[in-house]
Amino acid sequence: MDIEPLRARSGGTVILETDFCTDVDDVAALSLLCGDARRLPGAFRIGGVSCNVKSPFVAAAVKVVMSAWGMQNVPVGVTEDDLPPSGDRSDYLAGLAARWRGPHPAADCTARELYRRVFAGAADGSVDVISIGFFNTLDEVLAADPALFRRKVRAVWAMAGGFGRCAGCREFNVVGYEDAARRFLDAWDGPIRFVGFECGETVMTDLSGLPEECDAHPLVEAFRHHRGPAMKRSSWDPITVDLAVEGENACWELGPAGRVRVAADGSTPFSEDPAGNARVLRFLAPDGAVSARIGERVRAAAGLDLAPAKC
Repeated sequence: MDIEPLRARSGGTVILETDFCTDVDDVAALSLLCGDARRLPGAFRIGGVSCNVKSPFVAAAVKVVMSAWGMQNVPVGVTEDDLPPSGDRSDYLAGLAARWRGPHPAADCTARELYRRVFAGAADGSVDVISIGFFNTLDEVLAADPALFRRKVRAVWAMAGGFGRCAGCREFNVVGYEDAARRFLDAWDGPIRFVGFECGETVMTDLSGLPEECDAHPLVEAFRHHRGPAMKRSSWDPITVDLAVEGENACWELGPAGRVRVAADGSTPFSEDPAGNARVLRFLAPDGAVSARIGERVRAAAGLDLAPAKC
């Protein structure tokens, strides 16, 4: 089942589903999505950001990042679920949140209510969910009204699981709320595109060497707190956003149709099936070429300096 990337759409709506506090690649992904939404205003808009980790700082930190694009009024919902074993530890979250000068609390609603609000204002088949965190909220929203979810959601783009050389691994976004991931992937029969752990692990989002005037940008601040002088991080989440927005390219393609489930041990086996709803990303270019593409895309979205991409 082929689906158009967001850049080829007209009037689409995106919900970003994120565990924002656990790693800085979420900040790079949100930055890229904001830049793309501004670059492609007729194609799609960001309808909301759903935070699937509960933290007193997460909504304000998200709004600080979005304010760099003038999108601080985009609604942010925060889960009411208990924290996963990973907790809400973060090297950058409180610092970003302290920069928020808008209303307090910064959260507009719960995560589930965010979906209700977005669905109420969206045409059928017009919503794409980019999931770069856990599956707890997606599981809750789908279970609460399966017909509504299926009617509104065109596709899910998920950074989740392990495939290829990482087949059999217990990937973080899956096992954080393992039962929720299992239920959602069993119940969701619409299109879903996976970026596995193996794709982003060795592809770096590189923000090193930026001029001093970039220091105030929230993306740069988050990377500095999380990564220190290296200013580099694995690119799982930005790749997922790039795939959803731009689709296939010289760096990667989507594999054959099939099905993905969560096994008893927490792994995510893929079984090829022409009638299946899932496809898994695989690279066509070396890691260095993919890193160049992601680095350029993220820097360009944030208005930072550029390096030419290799694909």
